[in-house]
Amino acid sequence: MKKYLIKIPESIIQKDGYTLKTYKNEKNAAILETDLTTDGFEVIAEITGNDFYSDEAISGRGERLLTLEIERRWLVKIPENISDFSFHRIEQAYLSPESGFQGRIRRLDDKFIYTEKARTGSSAVRIENEREITEEEYLSLKKQTILNTIKKRRYIIPYGGLTFELDVFENTAESGYALMEAELESETDTADVPDFVEIIQEVTNDPYYTNRNLASMDVIRLLK
Repeated sequence: MKKYLIKIPESIIQKDGYTLKTYKNEKNAAILETDLTTDGFEVIAEITGNDFYSDEAISGRGERLLTLEIERRWLVKIPENISDFSFHRIEQAYLSPESGFQGRIRRLDDKFIYTEKARTGSSAVRIENEREITEEEYLSLKKQTILNTIKKRRYIIPYGGLTFELDVFENTAESGYALMEAELESETDTADVPDFVEIIQEVTNDPYYTNRNLASMDVIRLLK
């Protein structure tokens, strides 16, 4: 039996060969189990065998299916006072997409993290499932990665009640530019950017500025 993460349909109809599971604390998504066609359902991703969506895992999250990442992103000039802020060293790479999810491995200083993401209908909102892995798992998965490995410094900038993360990439064609992002509680939240950071443009809805696309470049170009 295959399992799918789907958007809750407007009318829930029970059909032979289909099992639809809804959860009391999840308003946006449900799980569909079937070996038949998924025509008529809005499928977010196939989740057959995905441990994040096991009954035990869902129960442990208080019957929530979605972990949503809501963020905005900007192309900026690196501020003169960047050295005033702490930073993390990040190395990350990507795995081949599988069942609607994009796998990513990341070394964050001395931690190793596996993340899988899936798109929603909004460029600013994505499903994000994350877990810490061992260095041995990281090195094993690294042999399976595609594209180029991204290396960057991520500066942490608290401002206006938000935490802005400013990424300075290695192996770039231009010096002096970076990408900055902030995670929000909802899509309608505003983000007052730090007044000492010069914004070139907001790039939240521009797929060119996703890290995965930058990983496809032998030399990263932040200016088109």
